Amino acid sequence: MFKQTPGIEGEPSMMFSRRRALMAAGAWSCAVGTAAAEPLQSLAPLPAKPPPYGHARSNRDFSASSNHPAATEAARRIRLQGGGVLDMYLAALAAAWVVDPANCSPFGRMQGVYSTGGGYDCLYAPTGIREEPGSTVPVPGNIAAYFALRQSDRLQLPLSTILAPARSVAVGGFRPSVGLRAAAQVSAADMQPDFRRIYLDDRGGVRARVRNPQLSHLLEVLGRAPDERAFWTELYQQRPGPWALETLLDNSPRSGPPRDLEVLGRDGRRYRLRTTANLETWGTWTLLGAAVIAHLQATGAITDLETAMEAYLLATILVLDRIPFSVGLLMPKSASPSVDIDVEAEGRAIAARVGLLLRAPPAELWAALAETYFPGEGSKTDDRNTNAFAIASDGDLLSFTTSLGPWFGSKRAWFGAGLAYSYAMKSQRLFEGQTHDVTEMSPLIIERDGLPWLAIGAAGSERIYGALTYLLFLKLSLGLPGDMAELMMKPRLFPKDGKVRIHRDMPQSVQRHLAERGFVLEPTEYDSRKHLGVVNLVEQVEQGLYRSGADPSSSGGAL
Repeated sequence: MFKQTPGIEGEPSMMFSRRRALMAAGAWSCAVGTAAAEPLQSLAPLPAKPPPYGHARSNRDFSASSNHPAATEAARRIRLQGGGVLDMYLAALAAAWVVDPANCSPFGRMQGVYSTGGGYDCLYAPTGIREEPGSTVPVPGNIAAYFALRQSDRLQLPLSTILAPARSVAVGGFRPSVGLRAAAQVSAADMQPDFRRIYLDDRGGVRARVRNPQLSHLLEVLGRAPDERAFWTELYQQRPGPWALETLLDNSPRSGPPRDLEVLGRDGRRYRLRTTANLETWGTWTLLGAAVIAHLQATGAITDLETAMEAYLLATILVLDRIPFSVGLLMPKSASPSVDIDVEAEGRAIAARVGLLLRAPPAELWAALAETYFPGEGSKTDDRNTNAFAIASDGDLLSFTTSLGPWFGSKRAWFGAGLAYSYAMKSQRLFEGQTHDVTEMSPLIIERDGLPWLAIGAAGSERIYGALTYLLFLKLSLGLPGDMAELMMKPRLFPKDGKVRIHRDMPQSVQRHLAERGFVLEPTEYDSRKHLGVVNLVEQVEQGLYRSGADPSSSGGAL
């Protein structure tokens, strides 16, 4: 079952009732914004590339978007059998374990926010840190989450039915995506031989068709086991795993209310953002980015597309620098990091600083940036991805993210699935009271004018934050027209490894402006190996009509 979470790791459980009362009183909620404004008339148009086939769809009553068409198809099949948003998500996630094994696994972690029946809740299922010298394999969170959701009576269908589409793909096989091919080839030398042979043939080439009967068997056991203990016990009787059995049963997922922020968009409409509130995710920092975006309207410094893009870039650098974990490496910057911040006040202060930097000459700008994490080699996180899911059904919305660390996690497998990787176990740089891994996951649900509007999530380490806040910037701060799936097809930029990673079709005027301001540009295509965050979203464009989008840099699928 679920444990209630205080959201702030290390806070004693007895404090939860006080913190929940503060939440109810609005301590974790604030409103940010200025008076509504017309879209910037001087804003040059941003081009939008046509969506790849299957990456943008409209559908009535239900919708889904994920990083692979097979995962999206699994969600569709379960919806047609009577499943709700959580059933659809668990089906899509299990299918992703099969077809996107470099980025997710049953032995990984998940975090999410969902709305069912008009109410909101979060699920926290991080991986647990073990005291195991020399090991990078943490305690899984995903399996416990499956059983907790089933035992909470939130599912409409039996687990065996929910997992059937994934089992079918694992047995029948699938063609590896471009992303999986690249990940398998890059990771092959470090992978355990039995694990490598699932994806590569004897000559080292990626198999034309991948089958995984071991993973199918695990899914079969997961579908029929009466509880989590029975699941692990049956597998251990066949093949002992790397964890002590009792340790596996001591990592129950937690639940709790989301943290929220209300902002006023340039269109004059009110948007309420809801995301995870715990320290192990970056939900709070995504809200801080949204607060900065809302306040940027008031600086008066954004007058054209060129300054708008520089403003977004500077805001991103300053917020990433504010986060109490190092970018990419996720090592704590202090002994007691916290998400207990005043989002509105800090957002206003950062926006004001952005306004000053926009007006500063290049020498002053770079003197200020030299005090941040940004200059230098960076953390090189292109092999670190996650898997995001956005799902809607009959007015309910869901955004979940899952990961297992770098591609294929610890490069070892058990029952055909990768074992997750713990950056904290590797570095041994823990903050006081830390028991779980911290990730950049930022699942997000947004209401517009009080009605469910958007479920959105992203993959890509620190680029998760960038992809989400960039789309919010285009919509809420600049007031660009079009649905969110269309905005996702526009060029982006992100501060990455001491440079500005930027799509080649970003207008040349923007690229010249940034170069003149001293930034080194790294142009890139819409490429899964050099992406700027992989987004999945579902938007309710009108009552009961959904528009879904899968990132153009991914092999994703929209329904």
